[in-house]
Amino acid sequence: MDPEVFSAIIAGSVSLVVSTVVAAWAQRRKLELDYDVALRTERLAEYRKLWQLMEPIGWYGGTHEITAEIAKKLLADIDHSHINRSYFEGGGLLLSDVSYQSFEELQRALDKYDGAPEHLRPVGSKLRTALAYDIGGRKRPLLRPRIRQQELERPDVIASRLSSK
Repeated sequence: MDPEVFSAIIAGSVSLVVSTVVAAWAQRRKLELDYDVALRTERLAEYRKLWQLMEPIGWYGGTHEITAEIAKKLLADIDHSHINRSYFEGGGLLLSDVSYQSFEELQRALDKYDGAPEHLRPVGSKLRTALAYDIGGRKRPLLRPRIRQQELERPDVIASRLSSK
């Protein structure tokens, strides 16, 4: 076989393989981005409802004391909120692992609320932080790894909030 023809066949084959790999990667990346946009859009609608329910236990803006009645109402609202129903009905599998762990932790804290707001506020804050990260509300640098559970439980942050109240 003529060396020029052989070179042309090799170059064409390499070009075909490279262009196929690049096209497949680009298509996969587009699908991932489209999925991410759709997921964030759905999460935003559902998380907004949950966020509003947690106003009474916020660090800031909660002008009233957290009473046992408020805690019970909050627990009832969360138990009957659309996000909880839709989670178990299969259409709302929107909570990330970290957010779901924080959501469960808040439900447990509300169940055993002892009247001390400092027992609810850090748990509510942790859930709100996880929700914000899920929807990109607290934008992080693109090269930083995803939030980890330990980042939500930093004692220095919780202690500084407790001492300022």
